[in-house]
Amino acid sequence: MNPCRLNRLSARGIARVGAVLAEVIMVLFIVAMFTTLAMINLSDVLSKNSFKSRAHDLVKLFQMAATSSGQTGRRYEIIIDFVQNSYTLREITTGLVAVEDIKEEEIIQTGQFSDRFQLSYVMFDDGDWTNEAPALFRVGKSGWQYGGKIVVADEDGREYSIVINRLSRMIGLFDGDVGILMPRSEDEMGF
Repeated sequence: MNPCRLNRLSARGIARVGAVLAEVIMVLFIVAMFTTLAMINLSDVLSKNSFKSRAHDLVKLFQMAATSSGQTGRRYEIIIDFVQNSYTLREITTGLVAVEDIKEEEIIQTGQFSDRFQLSYVMFDDGDWTNEAPALFRVGKSGWQYGGKIVVADEDGREYSIVINRLSRMIGLFDGDVGILMPRSEDEMGF
């Protein structure tokens, strides 16, 4: 075979390999771009879902305490701690004590809030509210000692309310900073 012809064949082969390699690199680049965009969108969806998931978990915690108390006759307390950015569910066995004096064996569940789940304030249905001191929700066989709402915000600052209604024993999550039912005085009732 002619050496010039071999050089032309190898030059064509190298050119073809180079073109194929360029196409493969371009396809990989496009796939990487789509993957990056999908990951960014997925992280936004997951962060919103993680906020809603955390909020629903807190609602379920209140529902579990109320249901367990009604079935067993035991008393429970859910503590929303603004300083520690946490919550604690405990069974009340030693009476009503300061938060720092709670015995370890009384604690059923604890949890930490994150930057994506920010506590704003707690308002009780007697008009008291707090955004600093621990908020205590106590439930016994006859229901909640006080109802109220826990106002939380997601990482975008959008507010939601977890409402604990002591009259109907319903607990729910609602968009926004919603109003709550306040017990009426004897004067307002008209009898």
